[in-house]
Amino acid sequence: MAKTKLGRELISGLKEAITFEKGRKKLRVSTIEIPEPARKWKKKEIVKLRKECLNVSQPIFASCLSVTVSAVRAWEQGQKSPGGPARRLLEIVELDPEVFRKLAHAQMS
Repeated sequence: MAKTKLGRELISGLKEAITFEKGRKKLRVSTIEIPEPARKWKKKEIVKLRKECLNVSQPIFASCLSVTVSAVRAWEQGQKSPGGPARRLLEIVELDPEVFRKLAHAQMS
């Protein structure tokens, strides 16, 4: 039976993992903490972030988040909720509004 390149790499990787587990091989190990999923946003929170924190229009807000103006409008009216990636971007903007300002500035250049 012919072995594919992927199959050979998987077998090699498994053998290496077994050797490591038995203590016969040292590997670099990194541990990272994976954050919880991004929180859900209420319409009033999105409006507050855009108007009070960032002081930008819906079109500029939408452009920097790479979403449509109609999506931002729907979020702010409570018709729809931002999806996972958009929720995470909103969290980032809330944590560090300067990141958003840099994006907005880059969009206008």
